[in-house]
Amino acid sequence: ATILCAEPRSRLWPVNARSHTELAHRMVAKMAASAALLMLLLAASALATELTFDMEPHERECFIELAEKGKELGVEYQVVYGGKLDIDVEVLLGDQVLWREQRQQTGSHAFLAPETGEYEFCFSNQMSTLAHKTVYVDIHFTEEEPILESMEDHLTALTQVESSLASIHDSLRKVSDYQTHHRMQEATHRHSAEFMNNRVQWVSAAEMMLLVAISLFQVIYLRSLFSESPNRW
Repeated sequence: ATILCAEPRSRLWPVNARSHTELAHRMVAKMAASAALLMLLLAASALATELTFDMEPHERECFIELAEKGKELGVEYQVVYGGKLDIDVEVLLGDQVLWREQRQQTGSHAFLAPETGEYEFCFSNQMSTLAHKTVYVDIHFTEEEPILESMEDHLTALTQVESSLASIHDSLRKVSDYQTHHRMQEATHRHSAEFMNNRVQWVSAAEMMLLVAISLFQVIYLRSLFSESPNRW
């Protein structure tokens, strides 16, 4: 009886150890695949040019983006603060003007590249003589490349992990766009509030000095009325 009980245990123990080892290897493989897909997500998010820059009066700034024929390009801009919050925008292909807006605070435009080449996105503050302006711009390809190889041919069904990562990528992109929009709005409103605060402080200081001057004048005038030789002014 002792031998019969010992034999099944000796036979079952290696099988259980092997199953645990295979399960561990599968978990490590899934974690490695998830890490690789996450790196693809991060690489896919680097397809846009997003920056904030300053412009002096009578200044013109241009940014160049190389695009192939048929690719869809998009540009979004907003004047954060400065002057009347207006700017002139142009999209150029060589000497050809593809799109233009004048004296606008914010706007966006998307277009298909008519040919392969370098596209210039120019911002002009030449209408201002004294106003210094800060401008936010986002130049991007509206048609994003697939973040997974299996999404290119549309023939292979996505696994649950791949579908979850693609959904997370879309959600993060939307959250990033919302954060950028609200950050620009907050910067514009903060600048307006600080500007009004400085104006109120200067006006309050001028009123205080005026009240002090009027008080001194009244004291001196009243004292002159009761002096021996009053000065009627």
